[in-house]
Amino acid sequence: MQGFCEEQEGWRWAGEDLLIIPHLGEQSSRVFGSGSPFQLDQLHIGIVLEGEQDVIVNLHRHHLTKGSVLVASPESVMQHDRHTDDFDMQVIHLSDTLLNSLFDNQVPTPFAHRMRSTLFATSDTDGQSICLSPTEHELLLTMTNALWQTVHTGFNTSRNHLLTAILSLLNDLSRSREKGAMNHQPRNVIVFNRFLSLAFEHCDQWRTLDFYADRLCLSKQYLGSIILEVSHRSAREWIDEATISRIKVMLLHSTASLSDISEHMSFAEPSHFSRYFKRLTGLTPGEYRNGRSTKD
Repeated sequence: MQGFCEEQEGWRWAGEDLLIIPHLGEQSSRVFGSGSPFQLDQLHIGIVLEGEQDVIVNLHRHHLTKGSVLVASPESVMQHDRHTDDFDMQVIHLSDTLLNSLFDNQVPTPFAHRMRSTLFATSDTDGQSICLSPTEHELLLTMTNALWQTVHTGFNTSRNHLLTAILSLLNDLSRSREKGAMNHQPRNVIVFNRFLSLAFEHCDQWRTLDFYADRLCLSKQYLGSIILEVSHRSAREWIDEATISRIKVMLLHSTASLSDISEHMSFAEPSHFSRYFKRLTGLTPGEYRNGRSTKD
C-alpha cells in the first residue's frame, strides 16, 4: 500500500486502498451520479447520518434512513434513486488488497462474496434488514469516527486495527441476526431474494427461467408463480432488468466496444444485442453511451 494521504473537500485518501468521507451531504449526487447504475470496485460501507435515500444494489431495493448501514461488496452494481435534501452519509471504501491483509486472506463471508449487499437498520421495516440496537449503532459510529481521526495521524497499524474491529463488528452482527431473520422470513420471500441474487450474477450468460429453477431445485412454473406473487412482476422482467443494468454499467463506465459488450453478455449477434437494448430502454446502446435521455 502506498504511504500517502490526501484530503480534498472533506475526503480522506490513505493510499489507493482506503477512502473515507465523513460527511457525504451535498456531494451525494456528484459521487453517486445522476441515477445511472455504476459498479463498485471496492468494498463499500455507508452509514446514514441524516435524511433518507432509496438505493438499488444488485436488483435489491433498500430504503436508507438515519442509522441505516449499507455494506456492498466489490462488483456490486449500485443505483441511487431519490434522497431527501438533508441526506448525509459517512462512507468507507477499502480495496481487496487491504481487506485481505487485515484478515490474513481469510476474509469473513459477508465481505468475501462478490455482488452481495447487506442492510443494517435501526428498525425492521421490510423484513429483510438486520436490525441494530441504538447501542450497536452508536458503537459503530464511535469506531468509524475514531478511524477518521486516526488516518490523520499516519499510524497505519492503529488504522488497520480499527478497520479490522469495524469489519469484525459488522460480521458478528450479520452472523447473529441473519439466521434469525431467515427463520422468520416467509419461504417465498427467501426464494425470491435468492432468485434476484442469482439473476444478477448469471444474467450475462443465462436468461431463461429454466436455469434459475434448476439452481433453486424448483419447477419452472412454481418459481415463476413465487416471483409474481412476491414482486407483482414476472421473472422475465427481473432477468431483463438485471441484464440491462449490467449493460448500462459497461456502456457508461468502460471503453469496451458494442460488439465486445454483446459478446460478454452472450448475445448471438451484435444486432440482437442492439434490438434487445432498444426494446427495453427506447435507445440504442450507442445513443445511451453518448448521453441521450434515458429511462433510468
